[in-house]
Amino acid sequence: MVQSIVKLQKNKNITLPMWLIRRFRIAAGDFVRLQETREGILLKPGKLIDPSQAYFWTKEWQQGEREVEEERRQGKVKRFRSMKELVKDLDR
Repeated sequence: MVQSIVKLQKNKNITLPMWLIRRFRIAAGDFVRLQETREGILLKPGKLIDPSQAYFWTKEWQQGEREVEEERRQGKVKRFRSMKELVKDLDR
């Protein structure tokens, strides 16, 4: 396990070593979680989005959501009362 010592600056900031930034893919503006432990302070990357839901927030997925919403507003969406009705429409 690699360790580093960093200095707390006058403005209460710390600079993370580059190896940590690369290893944990931390970028400027990202959140980190601080947790008090018996050993001291634990710092973890703190993504605000659940990793299992991250795909939903990608640019590509959000573009698709906007397109679908626009099609819905334009009335290009059909509603079906049953699966049978849906399949019948697909067979046309």
